[in-house]
Amino acid sequence: MSSAGADLLHLLAIRWVTLIHVALLYMLGMSAGSALLFIILNFYCLLLTLFWHGVTRIIKRCPLILQIDLIISGISIWLTGGTWQSPYFLYAFTSLLITAFFFHVSGGVLAAGHFSVLYTIGLVVNGHTVSGIVADKNLDTLISNYFAFFLTAIFFGYPAYIISKVEEVQRDLAQAEELLHETKGLLAATVNPTPLSCRELEILACLSKGKTSPQIAEELHISGKTVKNHLYRIYKKLGVSSRKEAILYFSSKLNSINRRNG
Repeated sequence: MSSAGADLLHLLAIRWVTLIHVALLYMLGMSAGSALLFIILNFYCLLLTLFWHGVTRIIKRCPLILQIDLIISGISIWLTGGTWQSPYFLYAFTSLLITAFFFHVSGGVLAAGHFSVLYTIGLVVNGHTVSGIVADKNLDTLISNYFAFFLTAIFFGYPAYIISKVEEVQRDLAQAEELLHETKGLLAATVNPTPLSCRELEILACLSKGKTSPQIAEELHISGKTVKNHLYRIYKKLGVSSRKEAILYFSSKLNSINRRNG
């Protein structure tokens, strides 16, 4: 499971908790809006959870798709009062968290701005005016809501950015280790001459990393038929009959050079 996918699942788990909160309101006989809306949101969340892998790929390819999620959250609030008293107010925050996770502070702030507009429209649609909110002594709560949108995006977006950088460094280190492994193999072959050509040694190094013929062809920018021909010559030169035996040969060469250098 990819890191992004795993973290998306964790965020969706938080969203499920907000829906459980709405379910509890229903169980306690409190006002929680239309049951149809609750069912639709549960079905929508279920689809996101079941197809998290595909959703992750879509979000990375088309960031604007998250606007749909924000709009769904905004509409949910519109249909249930349009204020912080909506049972789906906490649900809406999960949209901001998901956006901030994928696109960090800048994306999270943009999402917060977008959601602030949707939230304001919801207030207007439901007949809430500034004067009415002031009369009800809720102006401080309203202002706090807008600040909460942006602070949530910033406080979650920055750690997400740091995590992405750490993962990037880890990927670079893994690639460097692979390159070092391949280089050591080529050096070993140079120190201990073999009947294999440089290209054949490259292919043998790829085999030792468990790569398939199509993957080797893609990495070395050659055709699959060329890889097949190289493999045939490698087996013939080494006197082996399978990939496993060829890999064992390569590993033994690496081990011998490592023992001498150790």
